[in-house]
Amino acid sequence: MRGMMELNRKFRKLLNAHLRDTTIGAIMEPEVITITEDASLEQLFSLISEYHHLGYPVVNKENKTTGVISYKDLFHVKREDWNSVRVRERMSTRLVYASPEDGVIKAVEKMTEEGIGRLLVMDDDTLVGIVTRSSIMEAMGTI
Repeated sequence: MRGMMELNRKFRKLLNAHLRDTTIGAIMEPEVITITEDASLEQLFSLISEYHHLGYPVVNKENKTTGVISYKDLFHVKREDWNSVRVRERMSTRLVYASPEDGVIKAVEKMTEEGIGRLLVMDDDTLVGIVTRSSIMEAMGTI
């Protein structure tokens, strides 16, 4: 446990040194691949296979973000049922997000607290981007 606390302190120091004044809006990916609530889990698997992202925001017919779904959700359904099970049946409706003005350090803290690897970036109730742990690490190397 002590080693983990030391690692967290070192990571926080590294983040502070590189991204102290950087906002989520500066490093987020604005082109977000989404999946619809009506899509099948088979379609989710196709997205994962094509883009190699492990999670996707879910949108309804009005293009409003209603949830998130990840590759882990596939494991709770038998493979032969993927065509009949809809994303809305397996998605999480709990949206964990940041605003474009939030600092990167705040976002990392939120991802750590929630045990997630990506944050939706919302401006009011509109999805404007996504930020992942790997995009934060990339930003540390380029800023």
